[in-house]
Amino acid sequence: MGNVFALRLASLSTRCSPCQNRSTSTSTSSIINSTQAPLSTQEIASSSSSSSSAALNLLSSFSPPSSAYVHLPFCRRRCFYCDFPVVAVGERSEASKPYYDSTMLNYVDLVCREISATARGSPGGPLNTIFFGGGTPSLLPPYLLHRILDCLQSNFGLSSQMEISIEMDPGTFNGASLSELIDYGVNRVSVGVQSFNEKLLKACGRAHSLKDVYDAIEIIHSSSLDHWSLDLIASLPFLTPDLWMHSLTEAVEASPTHISVYDLQIEEGTKFGKWYASGQHPLPCEDDSAEFYRTASRKLREGGYDHYEVSNYAKTGYQCKHNLVYWRNLPYYAFGLGSTSYVERRRFSRPRKMKAYAAFVDDFEKAEGKVDFPEDSIEERILDTIMLSLRLAQGLNLREFAQLYGRSVTVAFCRGLQQFVESGHVKLLDIDGKDVGNHECHERHGIQWDVVERREETIYMRSFQTDPEAISCKPLRTKIASDWQALFGQDLPSFLKPDTVFVRLSDPEGFLLSNEIISSLFSAMSIVK
Repeated sequence: MGNVFALRLASLSTRCSPCQNRSTSTSTSSIINSTQAPLSTQEIASSSSSSSSAALNLLSSFSPPSSAYVHLPFCRRRCFYCDFPVVAVGERSEASKPYYDSTMLNYVDLVCREISATARGSPGGPLNTIFFGGGTPSLLPPYLLHRILDCLQSNFGLSSQMEISIEMDPGTFNGASLSELIDYGVNRVSVGVQSFNEKLLKACGRAHSLKDVYDAIEIIHSSSLDHWSLDLIASLPFLTPDLWMHSLTEAVEASPTHISVYDLQIEEGTKFGKWYASGQHPLPCEDDSAEFYRTASRKLREGGYDHYEVSNYAKTGYQCKHNLVYWRNLPYYAFGLGSTSYVERRRFSRPRKMKAYAAFVDDFEKAEGKVDFPEDSIEERILDTIMLSLRLAQGLNLREFAQLYGRSVTVAFCRGLQQFVESGHVKLLDIDGKDVGNHECHERHGIQWDVVERREETIYMRSFQTDPEAISCKPLRTKIASDWQALFGQDLPSFLKPDTVFVRLSDPEGFLLSNEIISSLFSAMSIVK
């Protein structure tokens, strides 16, 4: 079943923008010992089809997408750890300018053709989020990015409150180009710093210098932008605790509104894959990598950042809305080389080579934007709901899960969950996001980390919300306890408190062990054989 989890995780890896697909894990064989009877595929199908509330899929992937990812593959050179679809174009100069311009212009033509064909085959919108990832999107001249935005606007429309993000590398933009992007609507940038140490930057093949990093931070602070993210990579070759703490300290001092911390993954076919084996010098061992993760969580939370997703931290109100689309298993468009979209419960990827991608666009236009890919199965949707929800600090809404997938699936999930509740790696939360047992009522405006939005989505709140500014907890908790009893009867698990609504991984230990915990849950449920 561990292989099933790995395959499913790999199939979803391109949900995040490329260069942001790294997950964190370490060994937990000592705490994984699932001996419960598995749930059969037939039971799952029967349980799901009998659920009268299946139409109320609050994590629905069948509604039209309102988010779009656009892959811009151009890089000055390929980093030593990178296995994403990129096109190395070298340094821009007067001599290379014609090559740069023609290569990028031709690619933007392909992307815009794909966007237009998609709108014919799967109309949606307006778009609430757009994410330009890569590659190094900031190498693209701003006027070409503006052309893509215009194409998205004309085909789908853009909401008035939308988030438009772009990945940018130090040394690839200046004040003028950033200002131009902001004028075109970009309101969030993600800066790929990776390390605040010159030797480590060279060791992983980054094209920028430490001076470029500080210059980039100064450029952003001098701009009108108030929402930006800074990326770091842990477990780089030759990384030490002192060097890691220095990078974390400098990141907090830079005062971005969002920080992403990714664990280095050694991929086959990369230079690191040829040079190094995971856990062997000069790479940190597994225990050291785990300690880097704990240090990051502690240091960044002390710096005022909420650890809201396995690899992401944000100041209050500055979570990345686009990435939350992925973690909530919502539909999204994707355009460009190697990108993966999720539309009408169909997940499909574009070719990773430019010639093949151009042929794909030709065929896609002829097919009027239609693709012949099967819908995700009920088993895949259950796996996705568990895996993606448990990446978030908000966790999995167990009420919704029970309404969607029925008693048998929920009982099996709880069986697998119990050992981690007992070990402290999983927490149970009430409707306010508080540990169960805390029955104090909270007014709407006092709720933390996005629970307000979840409340508005929850079917129980639709029944019991009478005042939009203040909600009485008592009738809601009575309803929740009654529903649990009706679902489980005498089989109500002892660890499942009556007012439980969310289950989440503990921070940081549960997040640190997320892959193993989720893999164990899959094994307990035996969804895929």
